[in-house]
Amino acid sequence: MLAAAFLSGCGGDTQSSSQSAAPLTPLPVVTSAAPASGGDIVISNMSYTVPPSVKPGQQLTIVNNDSENHTVTADANNEFDVRISGGGGRETLTAPTTPGTYPFHCKYHANMQGVLTVA
Repeated sequence: MLAAAFLSGCGGDTQSSSQSAAPLTPLPVVTSAAPASGGDIVISNMSYTVPPSVKPGQQLTIVNNDSENHTVTADANNEFDVRISGGGGRETLTAPTTPGTYPFHCKYHANMQGVLTVA
């Protein structure tokens, strides 16, 4: 008798098992780490991703994907100094108008360094 009660409890509505669920459509994956225009500077994992070169006076967007605040600060001559808030902050930097290489760093994190090439 106990077995009969157990078996009747395990049975189910046969109609619900014959209906199939609608297939799930995957959602698109959106990432903000990649540069939007190829001329952006992206900060992620405590490092800079810099385009190979930019034009003199070109407007660049700096995107900070880290949770910490960072800067993009020229090593010499006060050419540029931009603070970018953590957590997806965005700021604009105007590249120097004179062609050349411009080493830069983060004021808050000495190990973060990069080079902007203006050609």
